[in-house]
Amino acid sequence: MDGIDAVLVDIKGKDLDLSIDLLNSQTFEYETQLRDTIIEVAQGTPKSLEEIAKLDDQIAEAFAKAAIAIQNGYSKAELIGSHGQTVFHRPPQSESLGMSIQLGRGDVIAQKTGISTVSDFRMADISALGQGAPLVPRIDLCVLSHQSKSRCVQNIGGMGNTTYLPALHTQSFLGEGVKGWDTGPGNILIDLAVEKFSQGKLTYDKNGEWAQKGTVSSALLKTWLDDAFFKEH
Repeated sequence: MDGIDAVLVDIKGKDLDLSIDLLNSQTFEYETQLRDTIIEVAQGTPKSLEEIAKLDDQIAEAFAKAAIAIQNGYSKAELIGSHGQTVFHRPPQSESLGMSIQLGRGDVIAQKTGISTVSDFRMADISALGQGAPLVPRIDLCVLSHQSKSRCVQNIGGMGNTTYLPALHTQSFLGEGVKGWDTGPGNILIDLAVEKFSQGKLTYDKNGEWAQKGTVSSALLKTWLDDAFFKEH
């Protein structure tokens, strides 16, 4: 929730011939009041449906402004993919369906920018019996897989997730054996700690500067890794 990460990319090819050229990237900070409201909702502070609807629109408008700004000086984009701002995420469990809520609706972004917009990725993945994260195993397969080596790709976003990519010679290209799953809280807890210990002066650990000064608590790490979650298959 630091802000809106926007990228402009030129994509060519298909499958293993896929190429992605990064043209522009920038983080656009949320206005302070908007960010505070998002955090309140994510932490479970009660809000009326009207307040949630207003927040949904405000986030969408902020996304649209970022999408327009990132294209400045370049040809108009053909398509926008908008992940949305996650305020609730619960992967499917043995006795319950999954649910994931992202605010910043795509139809508003499409109207504000005049560009076709694809959104609501996580619920689409959950509906297909996924965990709603990670969302990009197919892209990982196309650009990060290796002919003879198996790899894991770890993403530490607000929540962490990983993609397992078997060596290409062991599978068909369509991805037999490719797996992706959540690995637990990531930057969301780090950001909250940084904000607390900086008395609100900072909202995230830029370039990991604080983290690099620390030392690993082996005992605490062992306690965490003994959690049943890490023993699931």
